[in-house]
Amino acid sequence: MASDRAMAVEGDGAHAVGDRKTVIAGAAGHFIEWYDWTIYGLMAGVFAAQMFPASDPMVALIAAYGTFAAGFLMRPIGSIVLSPLADRYGRTGILALTIILAGVGSLMIGLAPTYAQAGVLAPLILLAARMLQGFATGGEYQTAAAFLNEHARPDRRAFAASSQMVSTGLAILFAMGVAAATAKLLPKEALDSWGWRMPFFLGAILSAYGVWLRRSIPESRTFEVKKDREPMSLRSIFAGFIEYPKESFIVVVIQASGVQFYLWMVFLPTYASLSGGLPIAQGLTAGMISLAVYTVVVSPLAALSDRIGRKPLLIASAAGFLILVYPLLQMVKTADFNTFLMVQIAGVLLIAMNNAVIGTVFSEIFPTRLRATGIGIPYALCVAIFGGTSPLIATYFLKNGQDQLIAYYVMIICAISILVHIFVTPETKGKTLD
Repeated sequence: MASDRAMAVEGDGAHAVGDRKTVIAGAAGHFIEWYDWTIYGLMAGVFAAQMFPASDPMVALIAAYGTFAAGFLMRPIGSIVLSPLADRYGRTGILALTIILAGVGSLMIGLAPTYAQAGVLAPLILLAARMLQGFATGGEYQTAAAFLNEHARPDRRAFAASSQMVSTGLAILFAMGVAAATAKLLPKEALDSWGWRMPFFLGAILSAYGVWLRRSIPESRTFEVKKDREPMSLRSIFAGFIEYPKESFIVVVIQASGVQFYLWMVFLPTYASLSGGLPIAQGLTAGMISLAVYTVVVSPLAALSDRIGRKPLLIASAAGFLILVYPLLQMVKTADFNTFLMVQIAGVLLIAMNNAVIGTVFSEIFPTRLRATGIGIPYALCVAIFGGTSPLIATYFLKNGQDQLIAYYVMIICAISILVHIFVTPETKGKTLD
């Protein structure tokens, strides 16, 4: 009977998923925030020499990616502050706040002075902007995941919630398109001096639109009818860890795949340029094509998981990277455009298998009263440790002639993931959210 009642609540919530405006507002806001977050990594190679004091371009690039990683370090703080608020007071207010903060960060980067103009103040402004965006992103993912999954019909939950991952792919695709167009259309002198700022101004404008779009989206019935929400306290911040330690561990292991995500989605064009001399414009173009493939396959893979389960896709993704990451990265070192494109597509297909289901798995292993908190804090900690540092670590290995260690790093993560998915991760397909 309790299960029937829960199904009824979710069934009512499913009516909201039929309201396309609600789903579009949830996913489109995620798109805009991910554009703001991604464009920095794509443009870092252009503005690094202007914003950081270094005679060696590689050292300046490492400094730029260090600031990129600093944004990830703020994600756990953002999650600690914002996730309990989303569980206590609602998903929609936090979704509006996060996009405002992300847009302010983009505007700060666009307006930041160069090192020649302001000295050490220039990298400090850049650092502050990335930390603000990191704080905002720390509250976005889990809140959007909870929102979309709570609105979804139980038997099509992964498919409905996959709009979040589709929007992530589209955001990175759009960011790569903007970066590629900026690099291609502007002369190098203009690009280096002022043109690199244009993508950040665009991000600020898009964020303003996202706030307008999210201004009136409704809460899910699943959230509204749940009366025993976690009261705001110090304990509420870590309630997920305290009450659901195994589930928190599963989030950490699954999200360790952020290493593959950021290597392929953000860093790989730079890696191909530095290691094999592939023109950065060609690398970005190949990245755009592979991301288009990603956005097309994510939802069908999510629908497949609604039929066969979540675990087969998680295991297949980790196993694929375990076997293929070394030969794929070796191919990049001598790749022409077609070879690089093949490597990109192979990687994003494996990433899509994982990302098609993770938001739904996370939502299905925690109850409504602490869903955002349970997902958010271990997720953000793991992203900060693994995802945010992956371009920095890869650049360091590359600079020191140890690029093979990049592949070994990914292989270790994948081996651990496979063991956990087989022996620890539960199959959650068909589970009611409460």
